[in-house]
Amino acid sequence: YYTDYQNVRFITLNASTHDARELMTPPALPSCSADCPDPQKLWLDLQARWLDRILADNPNKWSVVTFHQPVFSAAVGRDEKPIRDAWLPVFQRHDIDLVLMGHDHVYARGYVNADATKTPGVTTGPVYAVAMAGPKYYELSPADDNVWTRNGATQVARAAHTSTFQGITVSKDTIRYEAVIGAKWDDRSTTDKEVGETLDAFTITKSDAGVKYVTEEGVAVPPAARR
Repeated sequence: YYTDYQNVRFITLNASTHDARELMTPPALPSCSADCPDPQKLWLDLQARWLDRILADNPNKWSVVTFHQPVFSAAVGRDEKPIRDAWLPVFQRHDIDLVLMGHDHVYARGYVNADATKTPGVTTGPVYAVAMAGPKYYELSPADDNVWTRNGATQVARAAHTSTFQGITVSKDTIRYEAVIGAKWDDRSTTDKEVGETLDAFTITKSDAGVKYVTEEGVAVPPAARR
């Protein structure tokens, strides 16, 4: 489903596929079987088609999508390839602004390598963020060999054993994102920053003409995004 609010289209997808047959079948009908050999893939593909349509017909300046299992996993032993195959092309094609995910019990944020620019700290395209707020922690995959690096993406920020909450502020021409450390439930945090400090922050700037840049802290916004 989606909700339009103050020039943002907020979209929620269902990335859980274990009950795909039931979700796609009206209560009065039997669940699909012989004619539906891969209900999990069908469930993701149906949502991809719906997402493609509502992004193609989006009157709002901004678009944000949320769901549970991430397209780029950051924890050891996790990889949601079917979700990535079905949804990542749609996110990239429509240049969605924020993709907010969970499930991995670690923190990671980054971008697809094709959206890098020649200026350090400046990218275009969607921002992908995986976060968690609770006390259950998993371990990060190695920085130089993980689902991101093996699938053409880069992690800008990452942390394990660190719970965060995200403050996201939307104005006419910018989205400001800050991940603040809410708790460290053990002594194995991978960041020296303390509870209450900002772990990660960036700004998305978009002109009325649709020119968009994502800038890291302290990096100037290219002039084209301010026109």
